[in-house]
Amino acid sequence: MPLIQKQRVADNTLLGIWHIDEPLDWFSSQLLLNQSENLMLDSIRNPGRKLQWLSSRVLIRTMLETDQFIHLENDLNGKPAIVNSPFNISISHSRNLSALIVSKDQEVGIDIEIITPKIERVANKFLNEEEKLCIDKRRTAEHLYTIWSAKEAMYKLYGKRQLDFSKHLSVVPFFYQESGVISGKIEKDGYIKEVKISYQKINNYMLAYVCHKSINT
Repeated sequence: MPLIQKQRVADNTLLGIWHIDEPLDWFSSQLLLNQSENLMLDSIRNPGRKLQWLSSRVLIRTMLETDQFIHLENDLNGKPAIVNSPFNISISHSRNLSALIVSKDQEVGIDIEIITPKIERVANKFLNEEEKLCIDKRRTAEHLYTIWSAKEAMYKLYGKRQLDFSKHLSVVPFFYQESGVISGKIEKDGYIKEVKISYQKINNYMLAYVCHKSINT
């Protein structure tokens, strides 16, 4: 069972990463799915996407240490939630890794991305002017993915659509290292939330996550 990382990252908050190397049939055998979930699974045509979808649900059951049915639904903004459960969750996938953060008393957001040079072609879409000036030219892709994943994690924490990554999400310029904690801000229409985002380079992937006691204060 390739649960490659499980750690407590805050009070009542766990993070897990699953390396996907099992076949579809194995994942299916580990799950109890209702009719709507089976329909959703059948609608996913890409085999890799199917594996990601299934692995994230196995990861939830593994992290919560249960073999009971878990009713997972997305709200109107696409944010996943476990029905009739005290846990808040956030899920991310990239290639053969699935990542999850789950908490009883904090709002959470997580992102994991495989690192490729293509990020440089779209950097202007998510960087503000101050962030552009701080990029380490020796580690451009890693630095850009740290900022992108941090903003994705904040976006998932916020839990609503229509955020402009270059205008409404920002990070304080930082010196890139392979792991660390950076400061970020969500700011839109009078809403302001300052958060700390943890990040970590895992082989050729970048992981970022954020947890906060409340997004409404």
